[in-house]
Formats: sequence, structure tokens, C-alpha cells
Amino acid sequence: MNVKAPVAPPEDIPGVTRRHRPSDFYHERTNFQFIKHSRRWAILSGTFMVLSIVLVLTRGLDFGIDFKGGTSWQVRMTSGQSADIDEVRDVLRPLGFADAEVSILSGANGQSVNVQEHLVEDPTEVIRTALAQYGRVSENAVQFATADEGGGGSFTFTARRGTKPTPDGVERVLRGTQLRGATVKVSGQNVTVTAKTLPVSPTEKVARALADYAGTSANEVSISSVGPTWGSEVSRKAVQALLYFFLLLAIYLSIRFEFKMAAASIIAVVHDIIFTVGVYALFQFSVTPATITAFLTILGFSLYDTVVVFDKVRENQKVLTATGRSTYGEMVNKSLNQVLMRSLSTTLVALLPVMSLLIVGAGIFGATSLEDFALALAAGLFIGSYSSIFVAAPLLAWWKGREPQYRALAERRKRLEASAASSAQAAVPQMSVEDDDTGIAEPLAPVGVPGPPAVGRTIQPRPRQPRGRKRR
Repeated sequence: MNVKAPVAPPEDIPGVTRRHRPSDFYHERTNFQFIKHSRRWAILSGTFMVLSIVLVLTRGLDFGIDFKGGTSWQVRMTSGQSADIDEVRDVLRPLGFADAEVSILSGANGQSVNVQEHLVEDPTEVIRTALAQYGRVSENAVQFATADEGGGGSFTFTARRGTKPTPDGVERVLRGTQLRGATVKVSGQNVTVTAKTLPVSPTEKVARALADYAGTSANEVSISSVGPTWGSEVSRKAVQALLYFFLLLAIYLSIRFEFKMAAASIIAVVHDIIFTVGVYALFQFSVTPATITAFLTILGFSLYDTVVVFDKVRENQKVLTATGRSTYGEMVNKSLNQVLMRSLSTTLVALLPVMSLLIVGAGIFGATSLEDFALALAAGLFIGSYSSIFVAAPLLAWWKGREPQYRALAERRKRLEASAASSAQAAVPQMSVEDDDTGIAEPLAPVGVPGPPAVGRTIQPRPRQPRGRKRR
């Protein structure tokens, strides 16, 4: 006699009874356990954040001249000539600018050489600063005028009351500068310093060297300078923009959803910023105003993805409150699976033009001005999609799950599972005996319960009567 157990029909559940298929993503039938493994995501995200902070503190960020101040030169190559970065560095090395940032820009009108250097010291500004300190006035109070001929110039200022300027005192101050052979004239509080020749500025030296390399004149070299004061103002405005963004974000999400969702979104956004800054510190990408613009764009995309997830969570939360058939974490996990395909599609569509800017624009056509913006966007889009699923949603599930009503649902679920487990252990499995002669299965008594002996006889069913005739 063969003993057989009843076999239940297999259920087709993606992620449970079989692996996920591409069609499951398309039809939103995924069953990934995002919330169940939230501890893993917390450890992974925390590790990324710690490494990013360590990189920023150890390697620092490469701020552009717009933040730290400096000078930029740009010259277009003569038609038919091509530029090389190593050759440009060889030209700048005798001038003491071998470490300057050099880039080659390609366009429809040919190539252009762009050189940036932080805080180039101008001898004229050094003289102006020295005279301002002597007269106890601001640097703007020292007027400078170039001579019509000979390349000389003059400095004029009025010393503050209580300061008695003398020619010897002014000449003593000028010894610490590169100005030589100047004539000093003092009339009361008014001081005039005249020089037939002025020291050549390193800015002009670099302009002449680049003009010779490009095969053009020094007047064709575009020079732009940014002072450290203006750079610090840009940094302060950038920080203010981020703070205003966080404030508006908290107010909007608190009204649109609730405070805990707003707090989880802000934490996810801060996570995105720290990670992106860590990437810039690791690879030493230059931080420019375009980078700040890209950061704000990243925050907007990350916020959009998080709002999509939280909107689905709020929709399913109403059903959870009405039925109470699952825990809050299970409801959030279901919501994530329902919007997973939408999040992946949105990220992919957004990454296509960004990668085109980075690979085609900056890599092939040499439009390096787009590189900083595209790099920040590419890194931010990846981490923004990650944080909306693996940071914001698990944090919300953990926080909301501690509320009394949802904690009661979780405890009720545990009691039901414990009751079902005990009932399953107490249940007796039903077996059947198949008679070798007849092939008809007969149920046996429960295991451990004595019953009548098997007689090997079964009750045969009566044959089916033809339609229209009564059964005897």
C-alpha cells in the first residue's frame, strides 16, 4: 500500500514562488521586500554618508574662482591651429602658473584655450592696499590713473584726519612693493604718487604668453577677475538658497501630506546632498555656480520621486485604516512595489539627456562648460531615485509604525500568526490508503487514534443513469 499526501496547487506569486520577470515590472506585479530589509539599507546609506563626510573633511572641495576668487583668461586659436593642454602648461610654467586649470573648448569657430588661476596677485592692487593702510582709508579711496604715454601712472588719496603723511613715510611703505623710482608729493592730507613705469602684472604676462601661443594679439585675450569678497557672497547666497528650499519643502509637504512625511523627505534630500558632495570630493570635480544650480535641480527631482511614493502610501493608508488587514510596513512595501516601475522609468528618461550632455557634449564635442552641470545631475539622479525608495519610505514606515494605532495592528498581526502556527501544529495530517487491488483510495483514521481495521472493501458508486430515466 502506498501512502500519499495531498499536494496543493502551486501559486504563481512573483518573488515568492518564482523569480521576477520583466513582465512583472510592466504590470506592477513585483513583490520586493524593501521594508523587510530596511536595516540593510540604513547601514548602506549611513556608510555612504560617513564616507562622504570623511572625504569632504580630508580631501576638501575644489571650488572654482567664482567662490574663492581668481582670474580667468580665454583666447581663441588662430584658424587652422589646434591647442594642447600640455603645451599650454609649458607656456605657463616659466610664469609660475604651471598648476593653473587649463581646458580646451571646441566650437564651430575653432578651439579656444581657457585658463583659470586662484587669486592672482596684481602689483597695482598691492600698491593700492599699502597706500590705503598708510593713510588709514579704504582701498576704494586710493584713486589710480594711467598715464597717456609711457605706460606709467599715478596714485592719489587723502589721508584720514589725525594722520600726518610725509614723503619719507610714503616711500618707506612703497619699499615693500614692486614700485620703484616713484615721485611722492604731499600737500596737507593729500598724497600723490607718480611713476613713469609700473610693474607688469602677472595677468598681463599670462595674456601675452597665451596670445603668442594662439598666434594673435594680447588685446584678443579675454580677462575676467573675481575678488574673494564676491566669491564669499556667492557662497553665502548658495547656502541661503538651500535653507529656503528646505523651509518651503517642509511647509508644502506638511500641508500636502503630514509632518512625518515632510521630515522623512528632508532627511532623504540631505542624504542626496551629502552623497553628491562626497562624489565631488572624491573625484575633485570643480564646484561652480552651475554645480549649485544642478544641486537645486537634483533636489527637485528627488522631491518629485518621493512625493510620488508618499502619495501612493497615503492612498493605501486609507484602506489600511478601514480594514486593518496588514501592518503599516507591509502597506508601505506594497506602495513601493506599485510605483517601482514609474520611478525606474522616470529616472531612465531623465538620465538619457544628462548622459548625452556628459558623453556627447563634453566628451565628443568638447563643450566642457556643460561638464560640471551634467556631472552633478548624473550623480544626483542616481542617488535621488535610491533615497526615495531606500531612505524616505523605510524611515516613514519605522516612524509611523510606532504610533499606537499601527502598533496595535502589528501586535494583532503577531497574535494571529501565533494562533495560526499553534493551530497548524495541532492539526492532524490526513492520509489515504490506496488499495493495491482496486486502486481506490480510502481515508485512514487520524494518526494515534485507534480505528477499525481496513477490510479492503470499498463502496462503489452507482453508474450514471441515462437522461430521462428515473434512478432506481
